[in-house]
Order: sequence, then C-alpha cells, then structure tokens
Amino acid sequence: MELKELAFGLTYAIPALGAALGVGLIGMAALNAAGRNPEKIGDLRTLMITAIVFADSLAIIGIIVAFIAKG
Repeated sequence: MELKELAFGLTYAIPALGAALGVGLIGMAALNAAGRNPEKIGDLRTLMITAIVFADSLAIIGIIVAFIAKG
C-alpha cells in the first residue's frame, strides 16, 4: 500500500516541479525583457501571464493523472 502512495505523490510532484521551474524561467525572461525595453511592459505582462497559464496547466494535468492512476 505504501508504494501506491509514493507513486501518487511522484505522479503529481514531478509535473508540479516542472511547472514551478517553468514559471520561474518565464518570470526571469520577462523581467530581463522589461529591463531591456521598459516601454513594452504591458505587452510583456500579457505574454508572461499567458505563458504562466500554459506552464501551470502541466501541474493541473499532473494532479488529474495522479487521481486517475490512484483510482
């Protein structure tokens, strides 16, 4: 029974780690671009939020797959 709980945790933890790293890289790139071109901050913010939504969808898919695999 303990192995199934470990598998459930890893099934969610690995995509969540990937999403967290992706969000961090997106934020770093957006701040770098804003530093180079501050007058485009509005466009950058829109693109950054869109990219973060796609990265966070990996974590959502991961938790859905974890629940499906558990059940």
